[in-house]
Amino acid sequence: MFKKSFFNLFPPPTFLNIPYAGIDISDDAIRCIEYTEGTKGLTLGRFGTKILEKGIVESGRIIKEADLIKAVSILTKELKIKTVKASLPEERMYLFKTEVPMANEDQIRQNIEFKLEENIPLSAADALFFFDLIPKIEHKDEKNIASVSVAPRDLVVSYLNVLRSAGLDVISFEIQPKAIARAVVLKGSTENHLIIHIMNNKTGIYIVCGGVVCFTSTVAIGKDSESSLFQRELSRVYSYWGEYGSGRKINKIIITGKDAIRVGNDSVVSPDPKITVEIANVWQNAFSSDSFIPSITFEESLEYVIAAGLALP
Repeated sequence: MFKKSFFNLFPPPTFLNIPYAGIDISDDAIRCIEYTEGTKGLTLGRFGTKILEKGIVESGRIIKEADLIKAVSILTKELKIKTVKASLPEERMYLFKTEVPMANEDQIRQNIEFKLEENIPLSAADALFFFDLIPKIEHKDEKNIASVSVAPRDLVVSYLNVLRSAGLDVISFEIQPKAIARAVVLKGSTENHLIIHIMNNKTGIYIVCGGVVCFTSTVAIGKDSESSLFQRELSRVYSYWGEYGSGRKINKIIITGKDAIRVGNDSVVSPDPKITVEIANVWQNAFSSDSFIPSITFEESLEYVIAAGLALP
């Protein structure tokens, strides 16, 4: 019973038609966004940031629980937010790909559960996972492949305790790269994207195939690092994907996160002239700038990318 209740904290099988906000707890800050449904579709509703003192959260691990509860409570009460969809840190997760049968969701889940211990350093009892099927490349003999994200049970418990202690109702959790992809990859796109998410002291590099996160890596290269470090890591990931990406070529590089405009213009050069590099449009799957102008600058929106993706229905 306990196990089933936890699986329900990952993206639920049916959409819960209740208002909720996206809340992202990162090492440096808590960021929260809620959309409002209007006659012309979604608009940006309430949003806010609470900067965290150093040492409260480190590399996605909650160090000072009481301080984090207080910070979450202050921000969400100020915004009058009660129900949230929350992020889980990529550094603490495991991601792997595996062949699965052509079957229903329950059978696929059972198949993956049997394979957990051969792919991650956790027992099945200590792991919580969800999966997405990777779109096929239209080959007759192509196998059914799932991208599986796994969280340690104690990690989920720690984040759940913080949010509930702050007086929030949690409808689901989602890994940060998946939330980012939902915001910055155009809905329905079948292309393959390499996303660079720049933070204060680290950078996430993710590869998304047809909307499904297939590769994640977080490296200690922050917004103030030398451009040569960015380029070296980008080339390393690009070379790796060329060898192990099953023929899925990168179509576009998208940059988001803190100081993404400055860092992107100065430090990121496409390893292939055929691949375009662009700064993310965080709102493209929520609303058009032709119909609604948000009360937040374009540059600021890049820091809200995780919360913006989480908040999308």
